[in-house]
Amino acid sequence: MKNKENKFEAVRKKLTGMRQDLIREAKAEIVQILDGGGKYNGVSDDGDLADVEIRDALQAATLTRHRSAVKAIEEALRRIDDGDYGICEDCDEDIPAGRLNAMPFALRCIECQEKHEMTSSRRKEINMHSSFFPEEESEG
Repeated sequence: MKNKENKFEAVRKKLTGMRQDLIREAKAEIVQILDGGGKYNGVSDDGDLADVEIRDALQAATLTRHRSAVKAIEEALRRIDDGDYGICEDCDEDIPAGRLNAMPFALRCIECQEKHEMTSSRRKEINMHSSFFPEEESEG
């Protein structure tokens, strides 16, 4: 039991370090965004403006990824505290150590994660399809 607690303490330290790094990177992005008062200097045409807008979109996407990763890390830390770290959220089997070493905030084993991603992807496709092609009201 002592060895398992030590193993999770090492994971906790790794996760905490990852979280701190992500928060530091996010703060730097935010400072850069807020300090972007001169970002339109030198913008002389639509192409330059498009470049600025692309940079803004990339920064927003980076912040979104950081936020998602921090949430996943915090969930993993909660699972360590609750005693269910390393157990697949869907099938309740142990998540292989190799997967946890590569992605210490994994909530699912590889098989369940693949199923989850396929289901999520399919759901997004259905939502996108229905937004483009709303069902017509039946005539009656």
